Amino acid sequence: MLTTDDLIARAEITDVIQRLARGTDRLDHELMASCYHPDGFDDHNSFRGSGEEFADWVCTVLPHFAATTHFIALPHIRLDGDVAQVDTYCVAHHVSRADESGQATDMIMALRYVDRFERRTGHWLIAKRVCVFDWNYTVAFDPAATFQWEADFTLGSRDRTDLTYKGV
Repeated sequence: MLTTDDLIARAEITDVIQRLARGTDRLDHELMASCYHPDGFDDHNSFRGSGEEFADWVCTVLPHFAATTHFIALPHIRLDGDVAQVDTYCVAHHVSRADESGQATDMIMALRYVDRFERRTGHWLIAKRVCVFDWNYTVAFDPAATFQWEADFTLGSRDRTDLTYKGV
């Protein structure tokens, strides 16, 4: 049976996972780095390094895409004292910038984040993350048909000017 402390730990861990996805899509270096312990490690296959270095890498690589969105599923969390093994499913969209012909692609990936969280000094953060790739596919994407919004639409941005930082 779950205790109140277990429920609090699960909520705190879930919050870190959601903050990291938000930081990734908003290209928020500070938010991403804050999700890892100072000695935390991230293995994204094409990148391996500290949480701080991961944030550097994301802020270098993802701006090459017109947009990214990481849809995070509910994590499966197994608590053991101050350690948690966490498995989180993710569907990620990476929309390329239009080429010379005006066409773009959406690379859709099914991922799992297999994490080791540790509670240190009262805070649950990522000690180690491995990104597992289950499948992907790429589809044609017509930015001219998609990114034409009405003048009064609230548009997202990939920085701290996004509405999520200001609130409503």
